[in-house]
Amino acid sequence: MQYDKLLRDPAHLQELMSLFTESITAEVQDNAVAALAVLDRAVALNPLFLPARMRRADLLLELERHAEAIAEYDDCLRFFPTLEQAVQSRQQALLLAVARGTQALQERPDDIALLCRQAQWQISLECSDDALASLDCALALAPDHIDALNMRGKLLLLLNRHEQALLCYDRLLALLPADAVTMFNRGNVLQKMNHIQQALWCYQQALVFQPEFPEAEMAHSHCLLLQADFSAGWQGHEARWRTAQLREHAQFQGAPAWLGETSLTGRHIILWAEQGLGDTLQFVRYVPAVAARAAQVTLWVPPTLLHLLAGSLATLQNVQVVSHHQELAAHDLHCPLMSLPLALRVTRALIPAEVPYLWADVEVQQRWAERLSALPGTAAPRLKVGLAWAGRQYGERNLTRDIPLRQLQALAAIEIDYISLQCEMPSADSAELQRWPSMRRLESDLIDMSQTAALIANLDLVISADTAVIHLAGALGRPAWLLLRHESEWRWGLQSGYSIWYPTLRLFRQKKNGDWAGVVEEVAACLRPLAAKP
Repeated sequence: MQYDKLLRDPAHLQELMSLFTESITAEVQDNAVAALAVLDRAVALNPLFLPARMRRADLLLELERHAEAIAEYDDCLRFFPTLEQAVQSRQQALLLAVARGTQALQERPDDIALLCRQAQWQISLECSDDALASLDCALALAPDHIDALNMRGKLLLLLNRHEQALLCYDRLLALLPADAVTMFNRGNVLQKMNHIQQALWCYQQALVFQPEFPEAEMAHSHCLLLQADFSAGWQGHEARWRTAQLREHAQFQGAPAWLGETSLTGRHIILWAEQGLGDTLQFVRYVPAVAARAAQVTLWVPPTLLHLLAGSLATLQNVQVVSHHQELAAHDLHCPLMSLPLALRVTRALIPAEVPYLWADVEVQQRWAERLSALPGTAAPRLKVGLAWAGRQYGERNLTRDIPLRQLQALAAIEIDYISLQCEMPSADSAELQRWPSMRRLESDLIDMSQTAALIANLDLVISADTAVIHLAGALGRPAWLLLRHESEWRWGLQSGYSIWYPTLRLFRQKKNGDWAGVVEEVAACLRPLAAKP
């Protein structure tokens, strides 16, 4: 579904507004149930009509129907992930749901379903210890409770307590020996423990138990890609479009997909950014190869990447870069960017790793040079290092990937001018920034990736967690150090030291789960000699 198009030109706008007005009238008449029924009709007519969705969620919250309110706020955030009003209202609904659950448990302490529901709300609030306590109470009452064991396993996996998570799934498999989902979850734990062959076996077994299981197919493909088995890995990766997470986001369902089987001669193909900014920056390297085959290529990307990619690809006369907010011209074929390695039959030896393949705008780069030289307290001879330690702060966050700023304190003591590349500041890090006197906060001016690219072009080094910033630095051919968790994300392989995707990138990987201290000390040891150079 093309959400942006629906937002620009929603069908039945007059009818939607009429329904919304009718719901307000019902509210004024103190008939919340009738108002909800009217809003239900509006949402059914257009799921992207935000006023109706938010008002429906707020009404459910006022009626103390907390579970329904939370689900509605979740839907709002699925479509509009940066909507702060929905984030705050959802948080309020979760707090109220937990408070109500606590009261109910005083009267019904043996209610296992209530304990599990309470744990789910606590997980959503990131109150992990409280959630584990609720689940332990449930399992003390019913040691073989399937939902409680499943929830506990997932929570322990989230907390990097892999061995304990594995015990949960082993216990579940003893109860449900042919359960595909449990076997899949067990494989996920083993993959995060870097036991790749065992994880592969679990995914294969899950597919025996349930042949139509695209999540298991995709996880299996990640293990293959991790081991550089690109032939089978890219093929299996296509299962992502059948997963619950991504099937709603498939685009261009009315146009044929191109996966390399047909000639592009004389054809116009749309290449489109499908997932995160980092994925787009990594796989846009394949656009020139497609441009060499096709008559016309349109690259469809998020607005924040538009200026950077349009400038970088300007020499390709048959390539046009457009934003997701723009209408597309008639075209013959389409291909998501992350399917290009399959379509182009890419092997490890054929990965185009020449850098740079993206370039910062020269004028913008010069403006940043002047800006940096004018910063108060910045000593010109000192090393200038860009720092990013966490990914996006909305939607589902990746807690094991992000690094709490307090854990980078060993770097703060080194005499370096740090430049924050952290566009979204984690709320937990605000106070910690006071302990970084040499950190320059310029992120308010990083309005899109072309600005970030121009700033990075003026830095000596970029140090980052696994975020879009590291892909940008790598694509620009700038020196960059990637701080990696122990578990292997498929694109970085199993090794430390180097990347097959970016020659200027150096990988620093945790030796064990959660051990950022060891990584940071290793980085500091490499950084001190550079800082000492005149």
